[in-house]
Amino acid sequence: MTGGRCSIYSKGRNRFSRFGELEKRSCGAFPRRGVILDGEVVAFGPDGLVSFWHLMRAQGTLGYVAFDLLWSRGRDLRPLPLVERKKRLVGIIPGQTGIVCSTLPDEHGHERFEAVCGLDLEGIVAKRKTDPYDPRTRWLKIKNPT
Repeated sequence: MTGGRCSIYSKGRNRFSRFGELEKRSCGAFPRRGVILDGEVVAFGPDGLVSFWHLMRAQGTLGYVAFDLLWSRGRDLRPLPLVERKKRLVGIIPGQTGIVCSTLPDEHGHERFEAVCGLDLEGIVAKRKTDPYDPRTRWLKIKNPT
């Protein structure tokens, strides 16, 4: 969000205009703050769980799960360690906007992965807490085997 404008882009920098309603709801969350978040648009089904099926059909309630804060208040935060970027991210996400922040577990990663599998979600991404946000940084995508 910058200059009163919110936009959602894909990894390939393609603008997703079909998420206009989510952009409108989210825009008010960051008044006069230039922020760049890394995250994912999700759709929640009638059961309140994330549903890829509903997302592909533009049904359900749209939301945005923020994984990382890359830019805030004129500052590039990518060189900072993940743990520091997460602290700042948690501090700027207001309620009632459709944006939720993924948390950084200190421990119990195995239990968290089991919970993700139990909800039939795709999987998790593992990152080192001390790593900067850099394309050369190795992240592990651990997929749900079912």
